[in-house]
Amino acid sequence: MWSRRAPLSSRLMDVIHAGSDRSVVDLAARLDGAEAIAFDTEFLWERTYYPRLCLVQVAVEDLLAIVDPLAVQDLTPLWESLLGGPELVMHAAAHDLDILHRAGGRRPAVVFDTQIAAAFLGFGDAPGYESLVGRVLRRRLAGGEGYTDWSRRPLADRQIEYALDDVRHLLDLRRALLDDLDARGRAGWVADETERRFADVGEPAEPEEQWRRVKDARKLRGRALAVLREAAAWRERVAAESDENRQRVVPDRVLVEVARRAPTDPGQIARMRGLHPGQAKRAAGPLADAVRRALKLPDHDWPRWPPKPEMAADPRVDVFASVLDAVVRSRASELDLAPRLLGTRSDLEELARMHLAAGLDGGGSPLLEGWRRTAIGGDLLAVLRGESAVRIATGRNGPELRVD
Repeated sequence: MWSRRAPLSSRLMDVIHAGSDRSVVDLAARLDGAEAIAFDTEFLWERTYYPRLCLVQVAVEDLLAIVDPLAVQDLTPLWESLLGGPELVMHAAAHDLDILHRAGGRRPAVVFDTQIAAAFLGFGDAPGYESLVGRVLRRRLAGGEGYTDWSRRPLADRQIEYALDDVRHLLDLRRALLDDLDARGRAGWVADETERRFADVGEPAEPEEQWRRVKDARKLRGRALAVLREAAAWRERVAAESDENRQRVVPDRVLVEVARRAPTDPGQIARMRGLHPGQAKRAAGPLADAVRRALKLPDHDWPRWPPKPEMAADPRVDVFASVLDAVVRSRASELDLAPRLLGTRSDLEELARMHLAAGLDGGGSPLLEGWRRTAIGGDLLAVLRGESAVRIATGRNGPELRVD
């Protein structure tokens, strides 16, 4: 499993290499009762539908552990210890949460994402882990193994150290960030944003909705979209059942071409450019069936792209959004936040359209919900309703934007 020479490790922590069912049970016992557990994974996703889990790394105050899922038959005790109640500390947690949900069937009780937390402390909207460890903790990571094949065994010492580094500093980083968040009164903001971002974790993909994700699908309309929906749904089911990357089942460009031409002859499909012989053998018949199903549908059952938002063509939308963007940037500077974290251009355009279409009822936009309503939403509403003015005034550091 591992290279023979023991890797370097922190002298203040026990280091466990779990490569058997028994060792996973022992590790789970060590984790039980912990209030916070640092968690990370290494996985491959190039050739499969689901991430192929290759390593699991965890840490508590006195323990670093690395688990080899390729050598362990049953990881259930580990998942139970992680999902049973402790706060899981991660960095950029989306993929790790997907893996946890698929493996354990549920989300952790509490998640603390250091990337999200740091974004509320002036580190940019998506700060990297290595950068944060350096800037907040003044520590350096080994680095250099980010693009590696984690499925190969044995792992070299430098690979193990790289993987352990991903959890070695997470609890200290959490502590430092939380102290600053508490001092600024933003811990609640972070909890709110974390819940919002990960609300859909574990939601299964709907095969009949996958046509929207196909590259160049936006170029299609009418009957062609009906064909694409049927073809993409078939591909999604096959990819999930066989655990293959969608593009290895049938490339997007072939699905789009099938949708354009609507061929009902499998031979025609098999000869299409971009479809390898192995793919053609498996896909030609089912894709021809998908075309036939689509051609039988009445036009009122064809999928359609959503209409352009109301007031989308109104030139005032761009003008209003630009004014609101200036307010967002000014407030972001005051709060030491990345402007995109407060509100994106599309958020502001949506708010402007809402105002022009029917006035504002105080909801329906992310800018008017949760922590954003407190931080910026009230000011934006006041400007749109004419209750506040935006002006340039002289401040301590020279001219500055003010909303009053």
